[in-house]
Amino acid sequence: MANHPESHRLERWVHKTLLAGLIVSALLLAPGLTLAFSRDQPRPEGRPPSSASLIRGAFEGDGAAMLYLGLLALMATPVLRVVALALGWGLEGERRFSAVALAVLGMLALGLVIGVG
Repeated sequence: MANHPESHRLERWVHKTLLAGLIVSALLLAPGLTLAFSRDQPRPEGRPPSSASLIRGAFEGDGAAMLYLGLLALMATPVLRVVALALGWGLEGERRFSAVALAVLGMLALGLVIGVG
C-alpha cells in the first residue's frame, strides 16, 4: 500500500469508525448498567428481544435493553471497520485489499446467518 494522503485519510476513517463505536456503546452500557442495578432488574430469560422492542425499551428507561443495545453496538464496531476499509481501499484503487475486506464481510455475514438461523 502506498504511503500517500489517501492512506492517511483511510486511517482517519478507520479511527473515527472505531471511536464512534466505542462512544456509542459506552453511552448505552453505562446508563444501562446503572439503571439495571438501581432498579434491581434481572437479566431477561430466553432469547434476546427484537431490535424494535430493544429500542423501545431503551427509550422507556429499561436498563437491560440499553445493555443489549450497547453490546450490539460494540459487536458492530469491527464490522463497520471492515466496511470502512473495503470502501477506502476501493476508492484508493487497491483492489486486492478491497476484495479481501469484502470476503471478510461475506464470511461475517455467513456466520451471522448460520448463527442466528
